[in-house]
Amino acid sequence: MEFENDTNYLDQHFLIDKHIINRFVDEANVGTDDVIVEIGPGKGQISDTIARRCGHLTCIEIDRELEHFISVLQHKYDNVDIIYGNALNVYIPPCDKIISALPYSITEPFIEKLLRCEFKECLLIVGKKYADGVINKELNKLSLLTNCYFEVTKIIDIEPNAFAPAPRVMSSMIRLVPISRDDLNNNFKMFVFREMFFHRERKLKNNLMESLIEFAKVHGHKLTKKESKAVIEEYEIPKETLNKLMENLSNEEYELIYNKLK
Repeated sequence: MEFENDTNYLDQHFLIDKHIINRFVDEANVGTDDVIVEIGPGKGQISDTIARRCGHLTCIEIDRELEHFISVLQHKYDNVDIIYGNALNVYIPPCDKIISALPYSITEPFIEKLLRCEFKECLLIVGKKYADGVINKELNKLSLLTNCYFEVTKIIDIEPNAFAPAPRVMSSMIRLVPISRDDLNNNFKMFVFREMFFHRERKLKNNLMESLIEFAKVHGHKLTKKESKAVIEEYEIPKETLNKLMENLSNEEYELIYNKLK
């Protein structure tokens, strides 16, 4: 639940509502052979139940002040490992399921982190605004990024008083299931964006060109760089936008590009 290095800025909101905790555990649907990673176990309220049900549990926690609560798990169960560190930086081992209640401020880097992880599904508590944006397929960077890589299901909305201290905004429980690139072969726009998100350090014009060539390739066609550039010219995307790095594009530019693709 916490990712910053200074504990004064951990953005901690501990889930205390027993109904929501039980729903979270039930939705995780943990089996006896499941390998689970819990990010931000806090005081171990969810971890204890998960550890009793799963094959192996790895807890990743940054706040050493919570070490007393978490170490109890290791003494109680022999299937629990603990990694102390920033979950955005530490290695997340391959697993069946990842579970976490995220600080809203790190949603985007965490989603990007998930792209490099091996797992079957992820159960998250996130800000409602983000969850609604993804479910409604809004045309902004974070929503597009999420929908390019994951099938997203909203489970429930959560009131602030389910946490201590209470956040200022509503939260939502969501499930992410990875989408393979093959599943997007017939979805031109999402395929192209997924390819471009792989190379966010490139300028948009080069990234878009290579992505169009790749889309043609997976459908048994050959598109040359010259032909790809001609297609891009037809999109009439402003040169200023085309010369920007993908990672520096505004949400308005992401929406513009999505609407121009055809």
